[in-house]
Amino acid sequence: MKYLSALLMAAMMISCASQPPAPPASAPILSTEQMDPGPFPQDYEIRIISWLRMNADDPDSVKVLSIATPQPKTAEVEVPDKNLRQGEAVWESMVITQGFRGDPAGPAYHRFYFKDGVIRSVDLK
Repeated sequence: MKYLSALLMAAMMISCASQPPAPPASAPILSTEQMDPGPFPQDYEIRIISWLRMNADDPDSVKVLSIATPQPKTAEVEVPDKNLRQGEAVWESMVITQGFRGDPAGPAYHRFYFKDGVIRSVDLK
């Protein structure tokens, strides 16, 4: 009888234990395609320079000081108009420019995000 009551007490204590927390609702569920950044963008330098010149007020005033080799990364923000979701795998290249519209005096850092070999998003801040 003693063992039965001890067993029942243990079962009641286990049943009262809290459930493990549910995964956060904000974590996006991404497909296998979204988890792959695609092939390395071989012509990333040409694409970045072309983008900067096409989007500059005065293309001749833009100076590209440095273009870093793209590194795999996950997108930190969602860009719906470019079909890019938060957490999606991309290639990120850091670019230092001078004279691009909105740049402060001196060098400015920009991030270019590639997906499947194409510039999908640019962070000009």
